[in-house]
Amino acid sequence: MRAVARTARVRERLAKAKNVMVITGAGISAESGVPTFRDARGLWKEFNPLDYATHDAFERDPVRVWKWYDQRRVNMAQARPNPAHRALAAMQRPGRRVFIVTQNVDDLHEQAGSKEVVHIHGSLWRIRCERDGTVLENREAPLSELPPTCMCGEVMRPDIVWFGEELPRQPVERILHYLLEGGIDLCLVIGTEATFGYIVQWALQAREAGAMVVDVNPRDTGLGSIVDVHLRGKAGDVLPKLLQETEPEVS
Repeated sequence: MRAVARTARVRERLAKAKNVMVITGAGISAESGVPTFRDARGLWKEFNPLDYATHDAFERDPVRVWKWYDQRRVNMAQARPNPAHRALAAMQRPGRRVFIVTQNVDDLHEQAGSKEVVHIHGSLWRIRCERDGTVLENREAPLSELPPTCMCGEVMRPDIVWFGEELPRQPVERILHYLLEGGIDLCLVIGTEATFGYIVQWALQAREAGAMVVDVNPRDTGLGSIVDVHLRGKAGDVLPKLLQETEPEVS
């Protein structure tokens, strides 16, 4: 199927959609200048994740880990939503639900205006105490205290899912509840290689709930036969084109 025909097929489904699920990965934020992790210039090409993104690394040297995250926070504070983020926010309208599941720890979806966003890997702008469970939003960039400490005296950690840790229960329950409700018209999987099994599983469940599954990515991904349509390209190019043609013209 030619690219124009694929785009038209998705455009037609979106025009009628009342319930849209969106799963986003690092690729969508990369277009805002946020480094990815696994591509040719990703963070894990320069830094060993075992030194910065595990609980053992944090226990060994919390200052080192926090300096790394502090620099990421400083860089992230300069990032702004790109056309893909803005297009997803613009898909929201009366009578249509847009439910976003993101692997990203930035808040670019929210900055763009998206209302229903579930962060499955945590947030770079939250810090957490493992002793008493305190979770705080903290937007200092750079941080005034390295490492930050809780009122109880414990060193706080980034509220981010590290390697070897389970996904947080509450976001996962929100996603599963949404999937069980069914009636999903369209599932857009954007900017993720789908290397995590749960991403593939959620896309499959969305399809079983009635969705057309659309992969938006310049490359082939791990979604395989689950995908109904692959729109090959950058999200910032693809998504605005879908949106432009779906909204009614104003005379």
